[in-house]
Amino acid sequence: MKKLKHFLALLILLAAVSVFAGTSADLPPALQELQKKMTSVKTIYLEFTQERELKLFSDPLKSSGVMLIEQPDKIRWETTAPYQSLLLGNQKSVAQFELNDGKWEKLKLGFPQLLQRVMQQMSAMNRGDFGAMLSDYTLTVSTNTDIVLTFTPKDATVRGMMSTMEIHVPPDLSTTHEVVMNEPNGDLTRITFTRSKYDVTFPPGTFDLIKPLAIADVQAAVNHAP
Repeated sequence: MKKLKHFLALLILLAAVSVFAGTSADLPPALQELQKKMTSVKTIYLEFTQERELKLFSDPLKSSGVMLIEQPDKIRWETTAPYQSLLLGNQKSVAQFELNDGKWEKLKLGFPQLLQRVMQQMSAMNRGDFGAMLSDYTLTVSTNTDIVLTFTPKDATVRGMMSTMEIHVPPDLSTTHEVVMNEPNGDLTRITFTRSKYDVTFPPGTFDLIKPLAIADVQAAVNHAP
């Protein structure tokens, strides 16, 4: 159940970040404008830090990594410190790896149908089809220092794992500052995006579900891109 909860929250996060790839006249003006800015973006490279705040611990559990998106449906989420793990997905399949003795070990997923359903939802949103997202979540928009998009799951099972998810973007809608996933028991996960690059060319093997290219090689290509 713990692993299911972790990956469901993660994939919902990826889906929500990817939601800005299309347009819809039925969405709030701020989100329409953000989608308008992002509609032509083909690839996204994001570096992040993650803080897991648990009521049982005084200090948050910290990690860092990268998220890569290539339209229309390729996604790579990789934790690089303090441990290394990797989740890859597209519309047809998903794969999870953990690093053991310096080598990636592909893990057997115990809930592929659930992951596949969320991946299909993500793919639809990447194409600008928001029916799946807005039929499953209630969206509210507030403005303070940042514009905050709050997604509330309509499904009771999902709400049992994640009560709300907030996406924070600056007033100029230039990027995503952070994502906060709140849990019913008061715990939360805060993901802050520290660096982003758009429309970069990812090298072959970046999204390979069998033998993924090492992240150091991906970053070398991204960093040398104009």
